[in-house]
Amino acid sequence: MFRAALLVLLSALDLIKAPAGVPTDSGAVVVSAKNGGRRWTATWTMEPIEREGKKAVRFTERGQGHVNPFPGEVRWTLESIWSAEASFQPLNSEKIVTTPTGAPLVRERKHFDPVKGIATFERQHAAEPPEEKSITVPPDTLIAEGIAGVLRYLMFEQATAFPVHLLSNEPRLYSVTFESRGKEHVRTPAGEFDCYKIEMVPHLGVLNVVRYFYPKAFFWFTVAPPHFWVRYEGPESGPGTPEIIMELDHGSRR
Repeated sequence: MFRAALLVLLSALDLIKAPAGVPTDSGAVVVSAKNGGRRWTATWTMEPIEREGKKAVRFTERGQGHVNPFPGEVRWTLESIWSAEASFQPLNSEKIVTTPTGAPLVRERKHFDPVKGIATFERQHAAEPPEEKSITVPPDTLIAEGIAGVLRYLMFEQATAFPVHLLSNEPRLYSVTFESRGKEHVRTPAGEFDCYKIEMVPHLGVLNVVRYFYPKAFFWFTVAPPHFWVRYEGPESGPGTPEIIMELDHGSRR
């Protein structure tokens, strides 16, 4: 049984191998509520770097608008670093949220220790002491920060579901699979694309029967290489948050 479980894990990690060379990429997104109305916009970058002499990739994001859980408009910057050696694995992330005038609101950090299998989550609100929590995580754990850039390297033509764990900003560890839902022609502000449609399916243990009542979450990636991300539809930042439609905006470099 242990050998079978190990083989499943190894095959899952193999499905999302890092390429020999991570491309430099950038773009913009526009986000609307599923029931209509603009929520926020952001620009993003993806670039290869070295981390302690090993291959890695840095993702950044700069955004502004209305985002959960803040009642008014905010601005934010985000940076995440992933290992890009044999497979993609998150190492660090930091998100800083401010008011439109630059007054600090909250800072969130994640740090992964792959050797110990521990992720440390820290959240600090302005003028308050930081909250810190450590969680034991398996090696197939992903995070939302940079996930669209990583998932473009899934083996889309394989019918096998891709099982992983997802560490949310609650923070909480979820067991999920990414499952193919075929191909669709998608229209976005950046243009029209033939895409692979991927569903993120949660697995809730004894509560799995209620997963059909959870909001569905989908990603679309172009059929044409390099399979760049063009659309996301689902919860904004986890269960109980607003449902959104996030799309590649015009002006993105493609």
